Amino acid sequence: MHNATKTKHLPPHNPYGLPNATQTGANTFACLINGKKFIAYNDVNYIGAAFVNDTLIIGGQSKNKNYIENILLKLVNKPTKKEYAIDNMYIFSSLITDSICSGIVFNIYQFSAISGSIQVTKFDTTRKIVAGSFNCIIPIQTCDTLKITEGRFDIIYH
Repeated sequence: MHNATKTKHLPPHNPYGLPNATQTGANTFACLINGKKFIAYNDVNYIGAAFVNDTLIIGGQSKNKNYIENILLKLVNKPTKKEYAIDNMYIFSSLITDSICSGIVFNIYQFSAISGSIQVTKFDTTRKIVAGSFNCIIPIQTCDTLKITEGRFDIIYH
C-alpha cells in the first residue's frame, strides 16, 4: 500500500503582490495607485469599516513614517451585493506625500473620485463582514491623476 498524498489548494495567482480578494473578515484593504502597490497596514488604527446611519465607510492607510496615504470609500444607504457607480458613492484620498507626485508635498487634502465603482461581494450583518472590490480615477490639479485599480477589501465592520 502507498500513502495517499493530499493536494494543497493554493490561492489564485496574484501578479500584483496584493492580498488576495477574500470574504472572510481578513481585515485587508489594498489597491494599485498608478500601478504602485498600496496595502493598508493591518491594525485597528490603519484599517477599518463602520456602518452608521445607513452609510458604510471603508478605509485603509499605509504605514509609512515619511508620508500619509489614506483611501476612504463611502456608500450611502445600506449596501447590498451589487456594483455601485460613482454617483452612489464617494471615494476620498487624503494624503501628505511625495511618493506619488514626483516631489510635490501636500498638506492634508481630500481628493474626490470623478469616475469608478465599488463592487460589494459580501455584506454580512450577522458576522459584520464587508468585502468587495473598487476602482476609480481621482484627479489632482497639482500632479498626475490617481488611477486606482485592482482595489479589494475584506473587513470586519463596527
